[in-house]
Amino acid sequence: MPTSEYKALLSAVGSKGAATRSELAARSALPRSSVTLRVRELLDAGLLVEMGETEQTGGRRARRVGFAPSTGAVLAIELGSKHARWRLADFAGAPLAGNAFPMVIEWGDEKVFKPVEAQVRQALDRLELSIDVVRSCAVGFPGPVDFANGPALGPTSYANWGNGPVSSQLAKWVQGPIAVDNDVNVMAWGEYNAKWRRENIHDLLFIKHGSGIGCGIIANGQVYRGYDGTAGEVGHIGVTDVEPPLTCSCGSKNCLEVVASGSALVHRLKARGYDVETVGDVSRLASEGDPVVTNMLREAGRALGTVMSGIVSFFNPALIVMGGLLGSLEISLLAGLREATYAKATMFSTRDLRIVASSLGAEAALHGATLLALDLAYGVAIDLAEERGGKVWSPLPSSHPAERRRENNVKHITKGARSEIPMNRLAAVDSPGRPGPA
Repeated sequence: MPTSEYKALLSAVGSKGAATRSELAARSALPRSSVTLRVRELLDAGLLVEMGETEQTGGRRARRVGFAPSTGAVLAIELGSKHARWRLADFAGAPLAGNAFPMVIEWGDEKVFKPVEAQVRQALDRLELSIDVVRSCAVGFPGPVDFANGPALGPTSYANWGNGPVSSQLAKWVQGPIAVDNDVNVMAWGEYNAKWRRENIHDLLFIKHGSGIGCGIIANGQVYRGYDGTAGEVGHIGVTDVEPPLTCSCGSKNCLEVVASGSALVHRLKARGYDVETVGDVSRLASEGDPVVTNMLREAGRALGTVMSGIVSFFNPALIVMGGLLGSLEISLLAGLREATYAKATMFSTRDLRIVASSLGAEAALHGATLLALDLAYGVAIDLAEERGGKVWSPLPSSHPAERRRENNVKHITKGARSEIPMNRLAAVDSPGRPGPA
């Protein structure tokens, strides 16, 4: 079976919702004859359903196809150093439920994932669904991860995560495939698909600037992870002209992270007598116009730009996107980054380079994780269709709460509605940005 064509069509439906066959041909760049044949097969397998006709504009009305409610849901998880967020989404990427809660990453996998499991099960109970409807899961982890095999490759503070796959606790209750990636890679993938793919920009760097500093790389439209998953560890590149020298947690002197990260700024402000405990406190003071904080952020941006200038000269991206708690909010940090990067990178590598704040902000990680989970789920569905040669999953009755929510989502999608996700409660809402094809 032509798996790539099926995935292209499922992704095309997921990117913008229900569509006619002609619209799917345009979205997927597949020949109309192939689209007609593959859509018929996906309808027969129960992965797509007919969802009504378009308005008549002369000739016969075209019928739209969209995801069947029986396709189930995917689970996206974002882990930070001090927080966790999760989201259930349907096969079109529309959120069904989600929540956020404080935690400490050093707790380890069991203590971090137990609350996620409890909350996800509670949400599914409210939707009158079983855990079996979760077809796949993707996790953004706050540090380098061996993407192929799963274990964390981070510092000793991740000792409680053990030597096995990060996903081992999740695998006890998520029956489908699970992907774990560095959170900045997940953010980069989300940002790329939400905005830059359709603008034909396929080479970019995504910088996460929060408690730490990391860089996600999109090269030729794909996440580049390097040989063993540690590509983009810019936080541990050395910065010159720092006196007295600062010792990083990795043991080296004057790493970018110990010079310019949010945690470094918190430490420096405390030394000056400021009542700060978190990176959020730094952001608040900057928004209030505190001159000391503003100046520190600009200097941090310059240090970051000094490091990024060499990477820009080598990689020649079209775009640098700043994200993370500080990166997507603070103008001073972005100004310092632009100043140093444009001044120190080669002329040819910067002549068309743009440096911008993230379009997704805090949603980048969950959006990217949803896309990764959907790609896994599409593969599972296609494999099952091939194996069984018929219906993959039986449909839900129209009276089922999950089906009613799906119908509401479809209505919102066709109107182009957008809304923010209220992360302090479980809710069925429409998506803040439609995922693009993976």
